[in-house]
Amino acid sequence: MGRIHAKATNILVDELDFSGVTNVVDINIDNGLADVTAFADTDAVFLEGKPTYTIDIQGMWDPASGAYDAEMFTDLTLVDRQVGIYPNEFTAGEFGYEANVNPGPQARTGNFTSAIVLNVTWQGDTPLMRSQVLTKNTGISSTNTGTAYEHGSISSTQKVVGVVRLLAAPSGSGNNNCVVTIESDTSGFSSATTRLTFTTLNQASTATHEVVEANGAITDTFWRAVVTISGAGSRSFNIMVSMGIQPQ
Repeated sequence: MGRIHAKATNILVDELDFSGVTNVVDINIDNGLADVTAFADTDAVFLEGKPTYTIDIQGMWDPASGAYDAEMFTDLTLVDRQVGIYPNEFTAGEFGYEANVNPGPQARTGNFTSAIVLNVTWQGDTPLMRSQVLTKNTGISSTNTGTAYEHGSISSTQKVVGVVRLLAAPSGSGNNNCVVTIESDTSGFSSATTRLTFTTLNQASTATHEVVEANGAITDTFWRAVVTISGAGSRSFNIMVSMGIQPQ
């Protein structure tokens, strides 16, 4: 069993940023032992079970933000949520964790004249992914090639997983398309290969997120995000791109 504890953590639920009202996050990873003892066995026999984990988030309701409360009531009661936890910052190169989770216990308490506490437990039975931010920009308005990071190769039993979050509707005017891809290469990016391509965003897009994956083996060890903007408008896009490696 493992435990990750962080304070003042940056948290994303799907494409929504809830960092401002959370103060503590605990990730508990448990690989339970299943009892498979048979009548004929001399001693108890146990078999390693499937790894599971929970993500406990502690924070407070924000009385000044009705939109926050409304979104949290919706998001905390729906399954299949993409939760991103980044202990430092949402900046390129930073590491964090991405998890596809379902809601668990959700205690809400508030004594008279006290803060209204928000404690939420997310639970997952798919692999917790250590992720890296490839790019984060609040206003991409022209084609942008991100920094290359040595994230590692992908074996034949693994897959590369990319997460794109459009954190707000595009600003500006006119019509533009925004295509996000993740490329890999050896050091130097002399012959980059596109590994993941996300759904095209445009001027009609609203805040959204998408998860795309590709199976290994991929021997390249360097990775980068490319954001390609086309069209005659003046739109800018608030985008965060992250990636990680999971078992197939």
